Amino acid sequence: MKHKTTILLLKCLLAAMSLYMTYLVFATSVKSNLWDVLPALNQEPWFTTTILDFYFNITIISLWTLYKEKNIVTAIVWIIAFVCLGSIATALYVLIQILKLKENESSPFEKILLRKDARS
Repeated sequence: MKHKTTILLLKCLLAAMSLYMTYLVFATSVKSNLWDVLPALNQEPWFTTTILDFYFNITIISLWTLYKEKNIVTAIVWIIAFVCLGSIATALYVLIQILKLKENESSPFEKILLRKDARS
């Protein structure tokens, strides 16, 4: 029962995050042109820190995806989505992994984190 509640919460959270970030990116792009503000952002130290943080996170999720996915083409498509869409794609990827679970999984997080052939 505890796993079912946790899984449901994760599904709701990941779907909400992905939808909200999609809305936020769209709404921001309508209000502001990134190319117009980019020169000023380059002078801001937090901009560099945020970009590096983003790419470190992309590296981590990409390595996990390369491990998890059996098909290298699928993994590369997801990695491109992570780079282009950020947390929108990351939340969708994890949500899809959760949706693949069967109703009565005994260890659902193991099935999410590990490759199918790596589980005993």
